[in-house]
Amino acid sequence: MNVGPRSWSRVCALLLGAATLLPPASAAADPTDDAFIAALQNYGIDIGDRDTTIAHGRTVCALFDKGQDSSLIALKVMKDPQLNISTKRQAGFFVGDSVASYCPQYRGSVDPSVIWLLPFPPMM
Repeated sequence: MNVGPRSWSRVCALLLGAATLLPPASAAADPTDDAFIAALQNYGIDIGDRDTTIAHGRTVCALFDKGQDSSLIALKVMKDPQLNISTKRQAGFFVGDSVASYCPQYRGSVDPSVIWLLPFPPMM
């Protein structure tokens, strides 16, 4: 069987067309991100978009870096339309999970009024 240049062009076009239908390979999973998301899901929080939720978790740490109070951060989390946080309890858990996952150096900075909401035992 003799295959000419026109046949190869068609075969290549078909292969390229099929390749565009395949989903892109996902990035390597980060164990810290996975644990953060799993804790939220186990607590019953609908995470919506995973990447957005992770970005917001890391933003919690940036707000602590700027010296913001954990209660204020929890209120910001609760009012953020990109997150599916509907209660103060969920917002407190989100802040605590963010601290536990991404910035454990702030464990002692969490306001005592929300300490009982956190996913880790308080440091004494």
